[in-house]
Amino acid sequence: MYPGKVLVVMKNTCPARLCGGMLIVLGLLLSGCQFGPKALKVGQSEYSDALRVATSEQMLVNLVRLRYRDLPVFLGVTSIATQFQFDQGAEAVGTLNENVGSDALNPNVLQLKGQLGYSEKPTITYSLLGGEAFLRRMLMPISVENISLLAESGWRSDRVLRLSVEALNGLPNAPTASGPTPGSAPKYESFAEVMALIKDMRASGAMNITYIPRRRQISFELPRDKVSSGDLISAAKSGVGFATAGDKESVNLVASRRVLVMQLSDTSTSQSAQSRFRELLSLDRSRDEFDIVDEVELADARKPGTTRDKIGLDTRSLMGVLYFLSQSVDVPEEHIEDGLATQTRLPDGTPFEWSNVLDDLFHVHTSRTKPRGAAVAVRHRGRWFYIRDDDEDSKSTFSLLGQLFMLQTGEVNRTDPVLTLPVG
Repeated sequence: MYPGKVLVVMKNTCPARLCGGMLIVLGLLLSGCQFGPKALKVGQSEYSDALRVATSEQMLVNLVRLRYRDLPVFLGVTSIATQFQFDQGAEAVGTLNENVGSDALNPNVLQLKGQLGYSEKPTITYSLLGGEAFLRRMLMPISVENISLLAESGWRSDRVLRLSVEALNGLPNAPTASGPTPGSAPKYESFAEVMALIKDMRASGAMNITYIPRRRQISFELPRDKVSSGDLISAAKSGVGFATAGDKESVNLVASRRVLVMQLSDTSTSQSAQSRFRELLSLDRSRDEFDIVDEVELADARKPGTTRDKIGLDTRSLMGVLYFLSQSVDVPEEHIEDGLATQTRLPDGTPFEWSNVLDDLFHVHTSRTKPRGAAVAVRHRGRWFYIRDDDEDSKSTFSLLGQLFMLQTGEVNRTDPVLTLPVG
């Protein structure tokens, strides 16, 4: 990865017949290093690690910027190129004396010099992520499908929901935190209690979240005798089908989809937890399965006192998630006093602690000097901000944020300017 040289110097006072052997050794030294494709293969891990660090630092510094109401900037790597340069040379210098004394005061001298030079010049090109398509994806509410995908891919469901959901069946999860730091304390207590119940019930086996196929009607009732074999074939090619309607003389066009479902199972130790869970979310006590759907589908069930047979998610946008996590950034007291960052306060005027909302989810520390033992650290406004390497919860949430960012933005348009940086 880095420029380097090998210098070999040998002096020979031995008989001339050994000189050939020394030249062979020198040749082996000059030919022993590996360059070209093999060198590139060795350097792949270094490039990969450098990109990982750069991406992590960009995400963290944008969270810090949002806490200070500064403009976030996102850059994407468009290309990585490198040039290898290899120089080698050999030199032989000798001194022959006419009178060689028996005491070897004037010996013959043969000096061999070998030089091996190697340098690599990598270049990384960045582009600004922007444009209307990128902005729309940043501001668009996260789909229930994407949340379901993350929850089913191994992430803890309570972590995914706490990060991406503003409200669960109407219970608010600090919705005012989905923008610049609010001046007043958010509402979050009931939602936090539900998340704790979900975590405990899943750990004890009293709750399971899984996919179940559901069929939904996507057309009006059609006379059975009007549906031809060609219609059946066309429907199958489109991934839909026909199902008999209630009067058995008509059919409906139906589509199947996988729905994320929360299942409850009674155990002696979970009855009180399930009872409280149903009470907080206004769930039907006669049911044990509840489809997890977008809150829009439950518009008619928002009336106070209405019992629900589904769990509705009111989701944040990706930008809302970034703002939400930015509330966990520790801000120096002098920055608060200077008005550089907003201080959220309770009704009595005392400062509100955002750790009450984001505790064991995410935390960004600050220090005057570069921190030791940091998983990722950035400098902003004269201070260091970092995630501790031993903070597994924050590191997990930060990794989840990275996956959510890639999932939500997808292939986005890159806009000028393009920044090309020579490295090394």
